[in-house]
Amino acid sequence: MPKKKLKKILPTHEKIKEQKFLKVFGNFIHKREIWSLSRKRVVVGVLIGIFVAALPMPLQMVLASLLAIIFNANLPISFALIFISNPITMPPIFYFEYQIGKLITKPENPIEFEFESMYDNFADIAITLWTGAIIVGVFSSIVCAIIVNFLWIYTVRKNRKNSFKN
Repeated sequence: MPKKKLKKILPTHEKIKEQKFLKVFGNFIHKREIWSLSRKRVVVGVLIGIFVAALPMPLQMVLASLLAIIFNANLPISFALIFISNPITMPPIFYFEYQIGKLITKPENPIEFEFESMYDNFADIAITLWTGAIIVGVFSSIVCAIIVNFLWIYTVRKNRKNSFKN
């Protein structure tokens, strides 16, 4: 069952509560809903985690945690998925997002996106990068949420069918 598999791989309630930055949320971190492994809460957690992972910003953990609390999504899922964007994956993700943003915003003087000079030119590429990031984040989070929802339902039905055969 998906819940059993998730319980094995997700960080525990206690480990997440130990994170110093989560102390800002006070008692909201004790909401029962954000620790639930129900399909709907996990799917919303996937939406949040993938979307926030696509955003070119520091402290993604805080935003993902805040959104999980606001929308009663599964906090461990949204927390874990933001690590899709890490120092290894960020450069290709940002490059792809910038290219998508360039297609949408069509800047008059597009800047050649280079990782060495990205932070030097950040003011010039920010609008284009953020436009691409939001588009990529929305699209990829919706696709991933649909896939997770489908796989969850498929697994539950398959397990039920197998349990009736035994």
